[in-house]
Amino acid sequence: MARFYVPEPQIEKGLLKVDGSEVKHIRKVLRLKTGDRITIFDGLTKEYEGTIVESESSSVSIRIQNAFSPERDSPLEITLAQSLLKGEKMDYLIQKATELGVKEIVPFFSSRSISLPENSKKLERHDRWEKIAVAASKQCGRGVLPEIRSLQNYSDMLRSVPQDSLRLILWEKERVGLKEVLKGAMEKKKIFFLVGPEGGFSQEEVDQSKEKGFIPISLGKRILRAETASLCLISILQYEWGDIG
Repeated sequence: MARFYVPEPQIEKGLLKVDGSEVKHIRKVLRLKTGDRITIFDGLTKEYEGTIVESESSSVSIRIQNAFSPERDSPLEITLAQSLLKGEKMDYLIQKATELGVKEIVPFFSSRSISLPENSKKLERHDRWEKIAVAASKQCGRGVLPEIRSLQNYSDMLRSVPQDSLRLILWEKERVGLKEVLKGAMEKKKIFFLVGPEGGFSQEEVDQSKEKGFIPISLGKRILRAETASLCLISILQYEWGDIG
């Protein structure tokens, strides 16, 4: 059954009205019509199953037959703080991190990141990332959308880290491996980890993170691309402590 995202849906007398961009997706892309069943999710906790009873050019009305809170989201609260990547790599990373169940994505600038875009470009990128997260959530069945924070600098990002989380920073010069750290750590529900740009973190940035309680770790002898390292670590955490496997 096709899923569509409607934030703060308004339901009156059992009818839920869909408008905006999802109408085009329902009517023009999937060519759904009166009598077809669909699912609506609000991006927080609720889903609604129903049947299309009216389809117009600017809106579609759904007769709700079932409302529920699915349990498809990870029990872990994983925050991925990722230094800004080039081109479409960031888009790809946000899509796949959403599928893997991260709760939050924090894009930031570090000393070796690509150049800082203008404010208008920042807003465009953030809007694009949110749309990618919505599309990925629709596809994979997530009920809760990940939060995509606004772009920030490295120091501001470090100041926002929850003190009750397991804090990790991936660093290619570190000899201590993730396996060793996870064995020695009590299982945590909150994990906040940092991944640098293609050029990696500087020694000064690693030292700054350690002052904030971060543990430098390695994922092995091979040097992974930034987006590969991020997705690798999310997958391992979900397997060890979350809902994969």
